[in-house]
Amino acid sequence: MKQDSHEIRIVAIAIRSQRLGFAALEGSLGLVDWRTVHYRGNSTARITAATKKLTSLLALSSPSVIVIERSRLLKAPNASNVHSISRYLKREAALRLVPMLFMKRTDVRKAFSDFHARSKDAIAAKLAQMFPELLPKLPPKRKIWHGEHPIMPLFDAVALAVAFWDHHNAQDPTPD
Repeated sequence: MKQDSHEIRIVAIAIRSQRLGFAALEGSLGLVDWRTVHYRGNSTARITAATKKLTSLLALSSPSVIVIERSRLLKAPNASNVHSISRYLKREAALRLVPMLFMKRTDVRKAFSDFHARSKDAIAAKLAQMFPELLPKLPPKRKIWHGEHPIMPLFDAVALAVAFWDHHNAQDPTPD
C-alpha cells in the first residue's frame, strides 16, 4: 500500500568529500529538518564521523525514502570517501527497510525549469523563496573563480527533496 503524499517524509542527502547537506521534507509540514554536517580528518576519520552523524540524523527523521544525487557521487574529487558514505547509506536504508533513490542532477533541473531556475545559484534562490527559513543561509552568487560555498550542499539536499516530491506527486496524484 502506498503512503499518502502528506505522510511521506523524504530525507535527501548531498554528499561531498568533507561535508554533506541533509534535508527532511514532509508533505503537509514542509521542511522539517535541514543542516550541513562537516567532517574532518583523514579518510577513515571522515567516513567514521559522517556515518555516526548520518545514523543519528536518520534515527531522528524516520524517513519514508532516502534520496541522494547520483552524478555527484560519480564526479566527486575524493570519490573513495563519497562512495564509502554512499555504501553506508545503502546498508543503513536496507536495515531500516527504507527505499533509497539516486536522482540525477538533470532531474533536479527539470523540477525547477518551470521557475526558470537553471543554475545552482538560481535554484538555491528559489528554494529560499519556497522555504523562508532558508533565506538567512542563502549563499552569495558564486563567481566562476570561487569554489563551492560550504552551505551549498544544504541547498542541494533541499533541491533533491523538492525534485523527488515533484516527481512523486506527478507519478501518484492524490485526489483532493
